[in-house]
Parts: sequence; structure tokens; C-alpha cells
Amino acid sequence: MELKFIGQGLDSENDVATGNHIITSLEDDRYTSFCAFVAFVSKSGINNIIEQLTAFIDKGNTVKLYVGIDLNSTSKEALEKLIELGIETYIVFSPNNIIYHPKIYAFEGAEYSKAIIGSSNFTARGLFQSIEASVSISFNNEEEEGTQFLNEVYEYYNTILDNSNPSCQLLTADLLNFLVNSKIVLTEKATRSKHNKINKEFSKRDLSAYKELLDKFKKLKLKKPPKGHKKVVEAIVKTCNKAKTKVKVTNQLIKLPKGGMWIQTGLMTSPARNILGLSKKGKLLDKSLVNGSVAFFGINPDVDVNAVQIEVEYAGDIYKGNQVHYTPRNGSWRLNFYGETDDNKKFNDITRPTLGLPGAFQNKILLFTKVNVNSYKLKVLDESEIDKLKDNSSLWAKNGSSPYLFGIIK
Repeated sequence: MELKFIGQGLDSENDVATGNHIITSLEDDRYTSFCAFVAFVSKSGINNIIEQLTAFIDKGNTVKLYVGIDLNSTSKEALEKLIELGIETYIVFSPNNIIYHPKIYAFEGAEYSKAIIGSSNFTARGLFQSIEASVSISFNNEEEEGTQFLNEVYEYYNTILDNSNPSCQLLTADLLNFLVNSKIVLTEKATRSKHNKINKEFSKRDLSAYKELLDKFKKLKLKKPPKGHKKVVEAIVKTCNKAKTKVKVTNQLIKLPKGGMWIQTGLMTSPARNILGLSKKGKLLDKSLVNGSVAFFGINPDVDVNAVQIEVEYAGDIYKGNQVHYTPRNGSWRLNFYGETDDNKKFNDITRPTLGLPGAFQNKILLFTKVNVNSYKLKVLDESEIDKLKDNSSLWAKNGSSPYLFGIIK
């Protein structure tokens, strides 16, 4: 029998994380079944092992998951993914103060078995990034001590395994709809909004102490898992065919560009909602100042006063004649999306609210990539991507005196 300690999160360069051990086990032909008892599951957790998981199933092997949904920490998207993959999944939930909280990953084969038991949830952070501790127990099935140990695990969860426990239900589309309607299971966007609200309330109380906190406790380097926390976000591409008065919206995954700038838009200004507020200075969380968003466009606001014409590539079209300029009347810098393409497509037709719908850039995040002098590429992201953008930024700050943020991709 082999005992192995799995440490994770303190040394991101050298750690072999729990998720890596699970991936290795799924790739090991000695194992033909995988069973997990786990409190929380996220879509990013699944995506990080999805190739190995589906390959394991394609070999004719079996997978069963017994998943908790307490504290809104297992997402709707994660459960939808498990249904889509056809993985036999059971929901364990007690509608009182009892929380289902195990983290057990068991692999069995004809001759060898393994169990990984510790603190790692089935999420990207739990499997690869957070500071976690687990123990891996591997053994030949002829070893009585190892076999007895795994049997004790199964014996403890026997009422869940044999479906006799009323707190355990097979996951189906109907059950998921019921849980979502009951607000027991939330979308990942709703969960982020909930956590952001809590974080904002907390930061309001202790914002002045944040710098002292950073002086006292240094940040650890975050490990990048195989897939789930790559510098990739979902972009919203909105195009408008004026002749047919049709708006087409498509989603795509894009890799975040190093050195690119993202900026929250809010409602935008002007009737066409085509004016974006920029800033001379940005304000960090500790209230110290940095160069504002206007600097990304090659402007030194202490010296430059003349307007700068830029071209912006968006959804495959290049719009010329956009303007970054200073407005003395209100003392602010702005980016006006006044541009047109060579075939007379206008940015206004995309940014303007129509038929009761907001403009394409309202309450979004704009991601700019510099192509060359006064030439930029633009993607439009949903505001739900802001936490991932923060994680992948060398700095992020308030955009001047506005409540909105901007950041630079590291």
C-alpha cells in the first residue's frame, strides 16, 4: 500500500495539485471505475479534466458522482454539463443546517485501487489553486488493509450508494429545473453577483486598512490549471444590418491579450450611447493613484491636449474616424465611437439603443488590443467576466471619479 501526501497552493511552480493526480488516475488503464463524493462542483472544475474524463468513459469505464449543492456553491452550469456528458450524478441535499461536505475521489480496477481524500472540491480552485491538503492511498486489491479501508468508506456512504437515503436524488433535467426555481442552485453569474455584493460590503468597512494588510500578508502566486483559468473570456459580438433592421449577437471564447486594456462602460453617454468616459488618473483599492485609462491610447494628459483620431476593428469591420479627446467643459477625457467603415457602416448603428434594447456597449466591458499607432481591436465582454479579468490583470483601478473599473492584462 502506498500513502502519499498531496500539498497544493503554497508552491505554484512545483506543486502537483490534486487535480493533476485525478487526471493521472483517469489516464491509468489499471482503473475502470471512478466514484466521487464531493461537496461543490463548478463548470471550470469539470472543464479542467473533461478530456480525460470523457476518454475514461469512452473506454467503457464507469463514473458516478455524489454531489452537494449547499451554500449555492455548485452551479447550474456545472450540473448542466454533467447531464450533457451523460455522467450518472446524484444530488445529496438536506434542507436544514446539515451540509454535505466530503471530498473523496475513488478509483478501482481489477487489480489496483486508489482513494484521494482531503479538502479539494471539484472546482478549478479546489483542484488546482487554493491551499489544500489531501492524502492518496494506492494499493493492490490483494492487500487486505487497503481493501478494508476503501470498503469502510463505501460502507459509511452505503445509504447514498444504494439510493435508500431520501436526501439523495438522481440528477435529471427536471430535478435541476426544480432546484434552480427553488434558488438552491444558482447560475455562476448570480453566484458571482452575490459574492461581489458581500465583498463590497466588507471592503467598505476596511478599505483604509487594505494597504497595511498587503504589507503584513504577501500574496501567493496563483497556479494556472490546465484549462479553467486560462486567460480566456467569453466575448459578445453584436452586428447590425441596418437595411434589414436585424441585430445579430454571437458569443465566442477569446484569449486575453497581454498588455490589452479592459474598461467597464456603464450606460455610456449621448443619445447614441457612443461616448465612453476615460480617465486621467485611476484610483487603486488602497486609494493611491495610477495613470488613467486614457494613457492606453498613447496620451499623456498632463501634456497632450489635441484630439487623437483612432481606427477600431470590431466584429471583422474597421471603423475609421473615432476620436479620443479632452472636454474642458467637464474636465474629462472621452472616446467617441463616431467611426465608419469604407462601405459606410456606422458605429452609431451598433451603439444606439433600438426597439427597447440597450446599445451594444451599454453595461458591458470593452477589451482593447493595440495593433499599432492609433489602431486597435475591440471585443465586448459581459460584466460577469470582471472577476476573471481582475485575476489576469497586472493592475486594475477605478476609472477616475466614476464607479467603473479598468485594468491592464498581464
